[in-house]
Amino acid sequence: MPRYIILDNVTGSIVADTLDLDGPPREEGPLEAVERFDALTLEDKRSYALEHPSAALNESVGYIVYLAPDDYPKIKDGRDQDVIDAMIADCEPVAFVEVREL
Repeated sequence: MPRYIILDNVTGSIVADTLDLDGPPREEGPLEAVERFDALTLEDKRSYALEHPSAALNESVGYIVYLAPDDYPKIKDGRDQDVIDAMIADCEPVAFVEVREL
C-alpha cells in the first residue's frame, strides 16, 4: 500500500499522513488520498486536478503529495520545520493536487 504525506503548499505544513488517516494506508493514488483528507476536514465541496509536483511553484492552492518509504516514522507534528525539512529530504514528491472551491 502506498503511504502518502500531504503538505499544504500555502501554509507549508504537513496536514496528513496516510499511515493513520481514517484508518491505515489504502490502495489509492495521490488524488484519492487528498480527497479522503478533505472529506474528513472540510464541509465545502472542491474540485481537484492532479498535476506534476512542480506545479506547486505556480502559486496555485493545493497539496504537494509525497510518497513515504514503508519504514518512515509517523509524522507527529506537521508544523515543526525540522520535521517538514526531514520529510522533504527523505520522501519523493509524486504529485501536486490543485484544489478549487465549488
